[in-house]
Amino acid sequence: MILSVLEIALLIMLPLVLFYQRSSWTFKEYGSSIVIIYLIWYLTYALFHELSHMFGAWIFDKTIFEFQLIPKFWKGELGTGYINYDYKSDSKDFIIILLPYAKDIILLAVGYFVIIKMEMKKPFILGLILVLLILSPLFDIGNNYSAYLLGSMNDFNALGESSSKLISHLIGISFFMTSALITLLIIKKFKDYPAQNNK
Repeated sequence: MILSVLEIALLIMLPLVLFYQRSSWTFKEYGSSIVIIYLIWYLTYALFHELSHMFGAWIFDKTIFEFQLIPKFWKGELGTGYINYDYKSDSKDFIIILLPYAKDIILLAVGYFVIIKMEMKKPFILGLILVLLILSPLFDIGNNYSAYLLGSMNDFNALGESSSKLISHLIGISFFMTSALITLLIIKKFKDYPAQNNK
């Protein structure tokens, strides 16, 4: 739990705040956006991750025993969702477990294209796209892979069981490095935005 809080701070909030601070927008223009964007991300992060697993289980006709797509906030739960199905550590399970991270890579590509190619003047809209399409994948991959490195039983364990530990590590490292590189490129490119576009 402490690790997740630190990673939210480092992989979601810090890049978002840095992105805004490097822009030509004033705090008055973007300040309230940070809180709203964070809430939107927090309420949807687990949902999209678990739906990706669920979609894979459905495609491969796996029996789903139990699932929780979002934490039960109304009961004070701050964790994530889960899906329990008839996991057998075979090649089908490898794809099912990999789907949220494949989705992350697709979102990164789409997000990079949208942010780089489209001119957006609204700080809220640009920040929301940045978080949902770029920083959320960065967090999803980074949080789950680092938890695996620290001994947690999670998706990367299952990837290793259904393939090999080497493949699990290659996926974790390459996917995280890709998402980190795209994040850094966007933050660097958007210094003084949108004023830079008016020069």
